[in-house]
Amino acid sequence: MCACEECEQDSLALAVHRRDQGAFERLVETYECSLFRYAERIVQNAHDAQEVVQDTFMRAHRALTEQYSEVRCRELNLKPWIFRIARNLSYNKGRGKMPQAFVPLEITDNDDLIGLNNGAGHDIEKREEIEELNRAMAQLPPESRELIVLRFIDEMSYADISNTTGFNEASLRGKVFRSLKLLREVLGAKGVAHALS
Repeated sequence: MCACEECEQDSLALAVHRRDQGAFERLVETYECSLFRYAERIVQNAHDAQEVVQDTFMRAHRALTEQYSEVRCRELNLKPWIFRIARNLSYNKGRGKMPQAFVPLEITDNDDLIGLNNGAGHDIEKREEIEELNRAMAQLPPESRELIVLRFIDEMSYADISNTTGFNEASLRGKVFRSLKLLREVLGAKGVAHALS
């Protein structure tokens, strides 16, 4: 994400605070898909993930319009803040439930995690590689899956992931490195090579 996009997103918090026309709708449009994908990896259920995303936006709206001052909204790093809300709600929803099967990644042409060629002639190969990636991701611990999604699918910076998860940035880099190494080992054992970086 370029610096101008970050500024635009940060000013979005201020626009919601000021109740500018369409500001909250832009907030939802900006984060709805990525929050759903993230919450679904944690709660392992699409219905629960939808509830988490709705609750996230309700809490964000209330905080930005009623609880936070204009100064706080201006200084807010919006993306990790809203992901942190979703993370907390997801983990709260998941407490007391039996873990379910891993929710497969649905990678679109715009979310090319594994460096696949998007040409029409490669659709079958792409599907097979995504299936291999899903099987490998299912073998990872939940924390590793979460970090891979945040870093490589949602393309968050380490600082933003740190703000989202609460891990300090130095240890986070090691955790992401180990998660990626573990994923590569699982993929390598299956004879699959991907362009994860």
